[in-house]
Amino acid sequence: MHFQYTNTRWSQKLLLTLYLSLLLPLCDIFNLFLPLSAHRVVLAAAGDYFRALLCGGLRESNQEVVCLRGVSSWVIESMLYFIYTGQLTLSWSRIWELTDAMLQFQLEGALSLCIEFLQDRMDESTCLDVLVLAETYGLIQLGQAAEDYILAHFQSISAGEKLKDISFPLLDRLLKQDSLCIESEVVLVLVGGDTVDDEFMKRVPSQTMWFAQHFHRGPGLIRSIEWKPFAKIPEPARFRHSVCLLNNKLYVLGGRKYYGALDILKSAVRLLPDMLHQRDYFSAVCLDGKVFALGGNCDDHQYHDAVEYYIPEENIWRPTHPLDTAVCGHAAAVLDGQIYVSGGSDSHHHCLTSMWRYNPSRGCFPRAPMTVGAGRAGHTMLALRRGLVVAGGLQPLWMGFGDQLMCELYDPIHDSWSSFPTLPRPHLSPGGTVLDGRLYVVGGSSANTARDTKWVHCYNPKEQCWENLGAMPYPYTDLAACCLPLPDLVN
Repeated sequence: MHFQYTNTRWSQKLLLTLYLSLLLPLCDIFNLFLPLSAHRVVLAAAGDYFRALLCGGLRESNQEVVCLRGVSSWVIESMLYFIYTGQLTLSWSRIWELTDAMLQFQLEGALSLCIEFLQDRMDESTCLDVLVLAETYGLIQLGQAAEDYILAHFQSISAGEKLKDISFPLLDRLLKQDSLCIESEVVLVLVGGDTVDDEFMKRVPSQTMWFAQHFHRGPGLIRSIEWKPFAKIPEPARFRHSVCLLNNKLYVLGGRKYYGALDILKSAVRLLPDMLHQRDYFSAVCLDGKVFALGGNCDDHQYHDAVEYYIPEENIWRPTHPLDTAVCGHAAAVLDGQIYVSGGSDSHHHCLTSMWRYNPSRGCFPRAPMTVGAGRAGHTMLALRRGLVVAGGLQPLWMGFGDQLMCELYDPIHDSWSSFPTLPRPHLSPGGTVLDGRLYVVGGSSANTARDTKWVHCYNPKEQCWENLGAMPYPYTDLAACCLPLPDLVN
C-alpha cells in the first residue's frame, strides 16, 4: 500500500485563495480548479482557527484575499465538505494529509473522524506510522491504541522493514514493555553436520551452531533467512549425531567426527559421561526427565538394537529394554508420553516400513506399518497436533535407492496412516524440529543426485503446504536441528 503525504515543493506553488465576503469563493491562484464557495459565518463557526482568522481582529479579517499556503486543493474541498455536511471521505491514501490539515485548522469534529479511522483500520503495515503520527502531535489516546496494537502483534511487525525507520528511543521503549507479545521465545538452531569446504576439495564436519535470526519475505515467492553463529560444539566437530532438549538444556549425543569406522562417537556434550555405546545414524528423545538413545550404527558393519538412557540427577547412562530389531537411519519422536520409532535400515540394508511404540520397560509394540513406498530410512519424524509426520529420507527402488519426497501422517488413536503434502525437494538425513506448531525440515542431501541440500522447508498448517523459507548458511547434511529458548542465546 502506498501512502500519499504532502509534497512541500508542489504545495508551495499552489496558493489557495480565500475571498472574504458574505459568500466566499475559494480557488487557487493558477485557476487550476473550479472555484469553491463558503459562507463567512459557517467558516467562523467551524472552529477556532477560522473564528480567529475572520473575527479576531487580525490583519486577514480585513483583507479581501487570504492565502492558505502548503495545503492541497483537495484537502480544502474535503474540509469544506465536512463543515457543511459533517461527513469526511477517508482512505489510507488520504488520511495522513487530512489528519495534518484538521490539526492545523483545529477542526475537532473532522479530527475525531480521522482518529476513529486510524484506530478502527490500523493493521501491521500501518500501525508504526500511526504511532509516529500520534507521538508527533501529542494524540495520547491514538498513540496508546497504536502502541497496544504493536505490542500485541510485535512478532510479525518486527519481520517487516518499517521497524528500522522508527527512532531508537521509541523502539527501546516498546521492547521494555511487559505487555510485549511474541509468538515464541525459541529459535530454530542448526547443530553440526558436514559440508564441502570453500575450495570444494573435501568434506568438513561443522563445529558451529547457527540460529535463524530473521525470516525475510521478499516479492512473490522469494524467501531468505538471516543466520547468526552463536556457539561452537566442544571438540570434536560431529555429524550423524542426535540432539535433545531437556529442562532447557541442549544435549548433543554421539555421531562421528570423521569418516572412518573408528571415528564413530559415544561422547555426549554438556559435561556428560560417554554413552555405553558408540552410535551414529541413531535417534534420541527425552521422556520423563531422561534422555533416551535408540539403535544406530556401531562400526559401519554392525547395527544396534541397544537402548540406553541418561539420568541428569545421577549423571549416568543405564541400559534398558532393547529394540526388536537392530536398526539405523530410523526416526523417533514422543507424542502423548509415548515413544514411537519409524523405519530405518536393518542389518541387511533393507529399508523398513515398521512403526513401533516403544516402552523402556517392556520393549517394542508393533503398530500399523507406513504405507508410502517399500520402506523409508534417513528421514525425520515430527509431532503435529495429535499425530506424527514422517518426511524426507530415501526409499528402495528396483535398482538401489532413491529420494522419498512423499510424506505421511500417523494417527496413534486409530493406528492408521493418511496422506500428507509432498516435500518440494529431497531431504536425506536432514535436521527436523517443530516451532510454533510448524514443522521444519532442514538440509540433508539427495539420494538421486548425491548433492547436498541447502534448503529449509516449513510446513504451514494453515495453508496445508510446505514452504521454502530460504537457504542455510552452508548446505549441511547429516545435521541436527532443534529449538532453543531465546534467553540462552542472549546470555
